[in-house]
Amino acid sequence: MKRIQSFTLILLLAGCASLPGPSQPVTHYVLSDPGPALHLPHSQPGVLLLREMDTPAFYQEPGLAYSREPGTRSRYAFAQWAELPGKRLTWLLRQRLETAGVFAAVAPMASGVVGDYQLNTRLIDFYHDASTPPGSAFLLVEAELVRRAKGELVARQAFVAQLPVAAYDAAGAAAAMDSAATRIIDEITLWLARVSG
Repeated sequence: MKRIQSFTLILLLAGCASLPGPSQPVTHYVLSDPGPALHLPHSQPGVLLLREMDTPAFYQEPGLAYSREPGTRSRYAFAQWAELPGKRLTWLLRQRLETAGVFAAVAPMASGVVGDYQLNTRLIDFYHDASTPPGSAFLLVEAELVRRAKGELVARQAFVAQLPVAAYDAAGAAAAMDSAATRIIDEITLWLARVSG
């Protein structure tokens, strides 16, 4: 009888050991732009149309990206962006351009508004360079300003931000990537004011 009880106890313990434990929750990070609201003294007359940012296939997933080896990209298992980076960066840039008053008005390409200029942007890379702890946040965006009436390229430039990460984890990476996004938005805003004037 004791043998049967012992055997039953072993089976119960084995069954408990195979039950799945509580899964780790995914943390969703929000890209924000707490940067300075630049109010430029002179605005360019006309309407700027902002096309949604072109994004490589890898960045069309919400997971925060990191790299430990040159030429490689991976995603954090339990850290994601609340919104896809390209879409969110486009929205943040539009908000900043409207506040700064670089142009008389700013509208999305899909709004149906007739525009004088068009801003095309491309997300080239956006990741936590974790090759040497704690690493750095890296963001590379290319922008081009087009005068729509003539289909003329006014200017094109690449913008790079590389900022140190405070902690060697997803939270540290997200904070530094957020700051990198603000810096790039700063630089694009000032660049537009210069090349469109």
